[in-house]
Amino acid sequence: MLAVVLTSGGFRAGVGSGVLAASMVAVLMATSAVADAAAPGTATSATATSATTTPTTTPTPTPTPTPVPKPPATKPPAPRGYVPKIKLPARSGSGLRIVYSRALMHVWLVNRANKVLRDFPVTGRPDWPRPGRYRVYSKSLHTSNPHYHLVFDYMTRFAYGRHARIGFHTIPRRNGHFIQPVSTLGQPLGLGGCVRMATVNARLIYRWAKIGTRVVVLR
Repeated sequence: MLAVVLTSGGFRAGVGSGVLAASMVAVLMATSAVADAAAPGTATSATATSATTTPTTTPTPTPTPTPVPKPPATKPPAPRGYVPKIKLPARSGSGLRIVYSRALMHVWLVNRANKVLRDFPVTGRPDWPRPGRYRVYSKSLHTSNPHYHLVFDYMTRFAYGRHARIGFHTIPRRNGHFIQPVSTLGQPLGLGGCVRMATVNARLIYRWAKIGTRVVVLR
């Protein structure tokens, strides 16, 4: 006979048959192990680890940069050409030339593309030289008109007068004094037929015009 007493630490076998006692002890120990395994909250660390679910990491999408529109291409402003003080008269020829209007007392310098390079007021005779087409045939840095006792500079000749050759030049001087103020240019105050102008413009024609440059005289 075996008396088995359960205690808080397990069990204790009483006096009896040794074989039976050993058998009973084995059965009780097996039963206790099964009960412990079935108890909640007693899973081993290996079981708990295998039951843990690893969270899936969702990659953060890379933001697509918003394209910045390019400003429309702008062309630089075209350089403004020379604007004549007085419009070039019609029927004044074509190509590189000097145009002289007796009616307007005005001169235009025109390039090969028929663009006016410069224009300015002058003084000459309203009836001479005759309208027509001429050519520059000679130039002198300094010259004079003994008949009128005048001296002038930058002479560019293009026609022949009754008593002297005709050309473009500065306002004449008599005894060291200009015979006409620049402010009166544009008026028909000429004497022999030459075309007077401010010194800066006479020098421009003298340097710009070549021998053979065409001169167009209009009424």
